[in-house]
Amino acid sequence: MTTENDKEDMIIDYASQMIDSACTAVALAKEKQTNAQSIVYVDKDGNDTAATIYDYKYHTWKSTDTLDKLASDLLGNSDYGTLLAYYNNISNESELEAGTKIKIPVLDESSGNRNNRIYAEPDKQENYGVDITLNDDGDLALDGGDIKTIGDRDNLTQAIALRLTTASGKRIRLGAYGIRSTIGEPIAVESYLSGCIEQTIKADPRISEVNELTFRGDGDKLILEVVYTDINGNTGMYKGDI
Repeated sequence: MTTENDKEDMIIDYASQMIDSACTAVALAKEKQTNAQSIVYVDKDGNDTAATIYDYKYHTWKSTDTLDKLASDLLGNSDYGTLLAYYNNISNESELEAGTKIKIPVLDESSGNRNNRIYAEPDKQENYGVDITLNDDGDLALDGGDIKTIGDRDNLTQAIALRLTTASGKRIRLGAYGIRSTIGEPIAVESYLSGCIEQTIKADPRISEVNELTFRGDGDKLILEVVYTDINGNTGMYKGDI
């Protein structure tokens, strides 16, 4: 017999899958627009030359600007002036008006574009991603006045902790994010708790399988230990209370 809790869990599960699919679709669409690309331009000697562009930044054109000067100041080589012209489809720089925004290509591959799904080439994408680091109180962690970031498998561990300590329905526009707020009700039994926790963890698309799940009660808290396998085939563990 399907209970109301079972029905709600199914809806939450489907909603989580839809949210993940929507986010993936957006990332893929952006990837098609801004992924690393090769631009062929004519250099100062009249030869066809190719440059790989990983990203770009905007520059607001000033009346004193020239493409060669921008190439020297921003790209370190005035010879890239023709690359700027080709990249921005500029046929005559004298026709550019002050205030016009042009794109300055990023020619060097860095961790910022190599580990970003939107900019990275597919075979160089880093599955764990990079996010903002939170301290034990849930506040932004700082490093010398700057906001710290967290990457690799540590980012996935933090993401799991956030899902398990956030009640579903508490996130704006992400109603299926987090764990059911009814998990602590006396009506909940062991099998229901296990299924609820596993469902919450597997909602993260980076989790392939939950291998082990143990918990025990301590007042109004659950002391939880989870062993999981991620999509890279690595085994990870989360220990904490919810």
